[in-house]
Amino acid sequence: MQLNHAFVLTLIAGSLAACGGGGSSSPADPAVAVNPPVVPVTPPVVPVTPTLTGDSTGAVSARFANGDNSRFIFTSIGLQSNGKASTLVQDASGALSTIGSIVLTGNPSVTHEISGDASFAQGRWFKGAFSSSTGATTLTGNNASAHYVVYNVLAALPASGTFTCDAGTFTAPSYTGGGNVPSSANFGTASGNASIAFDGSGARIVLAIDASAGGSTGKVTASTSIASPASSSITGGYLSSGTGAQLMLGDGGTGRYLLLSAYKVQLANGGNYQGVATFRCS
Repeated sequence: MQLNHAFVLTLIAGSLAACGGGGSSSPADPAVAVNPPVVPVTPPVVPVTPTLTGDSTGAVSARFANGDNSRFIFTSIGLQSNGKASTLVQDASGALSTIGSIVLTGNPSVTHEISGDASFAQGRWFKGAFSSSTGATTLTGNNASAHYVVYNVLAALPASGTFTCDAGTFTAPSYTGGGNVPSSANFGTASGNASIAFDGSGARIVLAIDASAGGSTGKVTASTSIASPASSSITGGYLSSGTGAQLMLGDGGTGRYLLLSAYKVQLANGGNYQGVATFRCS
């Protein structure tokens, strides 16, 4: 299933171990010429000195270069959202506290797996309270986390080229319900691989993400295509709390592209997990 415009997904699963809520809106896709040459964007690099607060973890190598082409993916229990990142607030550690209309507050407010550079910023809100257009959700450090990644869309897709991606940058997949999962398995680990091939029809993407928690494992695979820079692709059971992913492309700088994914995976023990991942492809 392919979506040819940025959109909002709101999905509330009745079997979740915690609850959340929300929604968002996103702009229509910009007009795109047919097979234009790629116009890479090289955002300015602003050095960041990591200054972690509380038990936040991770850091970035540079502040994210926010602009008119900035977009976000956000996923938590009961809320899947993506759209234009018109307003962003990033602290010295690289963690985001404001993403469009979604705002994290609280004392403490804690973000884990902070990562990124001028081309993207990623993390997992672990403690605090975030508000969106439909209400507020409190994060107490249990399995209920909110995963985000922001990035800049490409000005255009190249007409051709094959790109191999790195090993990826991941937030810790968080438990959302199902199975018989102990609290020690509220969070897991993830790894993966991906590739992008551009041709006259757009971008052909191959993705695999392996997740594990509490000694159980699961896998997300995708072989799909994206037709335009601001489009995305939904695969598998992502819309129904099953195993699947939402995939988008981003500008990684001159000669480099980003493949961004929000994903859901069911492990062998029946536990459902979700997270986000960013792959740099060159």
